[in-house]
Amino acid sequence: MAETRQMQVANWQHKCAQCGYENGFHVSFRRTTRDEQGNDVAIVLICPSCSTPFDIGLKTRLSPQVQA
Repeated sequence: MAETRQMQVANWQHKCAQCGYENGFHVSFRRTTRDEQGNDVAIVLICPSCSTPFDIGLKTRLSPQVQA
């Protein structure tokens, strides 16, 4: 995968800054910590046309999963 680029969100962000594709983004998740639960993740936008990943600063923490 290409190097993740930073992107500022202004108004309605639906256009890829790399290739100009105008119909929005796919979403991907990347773990950001290596703690034993590994629950901190970054939410990354990926252009469906050129596959450039963009980090807009979205981060979340996943709920622990119950092992069956």
